[in-house]
Amino acid sequence: MAKRDNKNSDTLTFEDALSKLDEIVDTLETDEIPLEDLVNQYDKGMNLLGQCQTKLQHAKQRVKTIEREAQALNAEFADASILNDDDNDQDPTDELF
Repeated sequence: MAKRDNKNSDTLTFEDALSKLDEIVDTLETDEIPLEDLVNQYDKGMNLLGQCQTKLQHAKQRVKTIEREAQALNAEFADASILNDDDNDQDPTDELF
């Protein structure tokens, strides 16, 4: 069984992992390589693919969290704005002049 090179590839950025994966795909598609090397490259590629998918999933979750936090802040500001409008019947444009 091929051994996985997790030590170095786990620390790759998404872009670096994707680039390495692209190189492996190019090698597998264009070069005639021995079967054992082909299987090893395929194994590395699948490992990199898994890492890319994990990083993408984490990024999606982070974006969802940021969106929820932004919506909560917007709701708080809207509530505060409504409260301030009730307390102050003055036209807000009066302060500009």
